[in-house]
Amino acid sequence: MRPLHAALAALAALLLAACASNYSAQQTLAEDSYMVYKEAYKALAEAEQRYMNILFNLERLPDNDELWIMKRETEGELEQLRTLMLQSRGEFDDAVRAWDESLLEKQAEEKRLKNYKSPNLKGREANRSSPGEMLQSEADQIHLNDR
Repeated sequence: MRPLHAALAALAALLLAACASNYSAQQTLAEDSYMVYKEAYKALAEAEQRYMNILFNLERLPDNDELWIMKRETEGELEQLRTLMLQSRGEFDDAVRAWDESLLEKQAEEKRLKNYKSPNLKGREANRSSPGEMLQSEADQIHLNDR
């Protein structure tokens, strides 16, 4: 059960660290989900290694009741860790999708703002954000006349 507790403690630490960052919420969630997945994977690998050691010892000492009990406990732990790892991988994939969608939304918003045309002005004047704004072509002409 120690790896499961370690994975949960890592999750709590990551959530606390996320509160102090200045990233977008989606990016923070994706990074946190990745760290939880990584810790769950590491805990599963350690539990599998312990299980393999128990199986090796059972081959050598098949009459040892304590090893059989440890084997059953480790099998239950492996099942829990597999479930946790698969769940955390799904959460990580969902977080990355949400982050990607937020980036696409931001890009679309920036593009929309870049191509903004004032609804109150017509024709070439619509490129101005306000009636007194100087267009780039007008500024270029003034600089050319100064030469």
